[in-house]
Amino acid sequence: MPHKIGFVVVSSSGHEDGFSARELMIHAPTVSGWRSPRFCQFPQEIVLQMVERCRIRKLQLLAHQYMISSKIEFYISESLPEYFAPYQAERFRRLGYVSLCDNEKTGCKARELKSVYVDAVGQFLKLIFHQNHVNKYNIYNQVALVAINIIGDPADFSDESNTASREKLIDHYLGHNSEDPALEGTYASSVRTGGESTLGELKGPAVPSSVTLSVLDTSLGQWLPCHLPAVDDNEGTPFQRCLV
Repeated sequence: MPHKIGFVVVSSSGHEDGFSARELMIHAPTVSGWRSPRFCQFPQEIVLQMVERCRIRKLQLLAHQYMISSKIEFYISESLPEYFAPYQAERFRRLGYVSLCDNEKTGCKARELKSVYVDAVGQFLKLIFHQNHVNKYNIYNQVALVAINIIGDPADFSDESNTASREKLIDHYLGHNSEDPALEGTYASSVRTGGESTLGELKGPAVPSSVTLSVLDTSLGQWLPCHLPAVDDNEGTPFQRCLV
């Protein structure tokens, strides 16, 4: 059964003082997450190492209310290059991207929660953050990520010898509490559900011509079906645009 996969941050292209990418390893109501340096160059990058090789089923991303990247790309790898450096594409396979809302409708007061469905195997996940949306609050042109959840299954089901060490890593980096409120209700009063998206693999099967998703209608308080066409990005990579 898919479950939350523990991870550690192994690299980032930079951060503002006090907002290191390592903050993403802590899931708690009071965390502020990662912020890019002020007036940084784009793209910005974060690389996560999962505590076990797994098949990722879903990613949950909680965006900042006004330090919002216009687009986030996702890459996966089985291992890191011997001489690892930011922006190095060796061994990473591109999965696709999601676009984030500029949040103008909420006055930059609500955080957008994205649920992205994928199907990819690996142990390293790279996130690339593109140019920020411009608004009056983001005076230093930064991007940020408040929290991230990785949901998946172990890829090596027959390997039970590493179970104890995996659990030890999870306890060490994420704490002993099995309840993880960071993306599940803790921010309920300030989270705007951004909907769901499916990423097509770079060399995977063709994406269907359309997809039916569920969208939260806040005025009615219920989930409604939404029928969207599938489209391709300018590099020919299949993907589904996120709902906003």
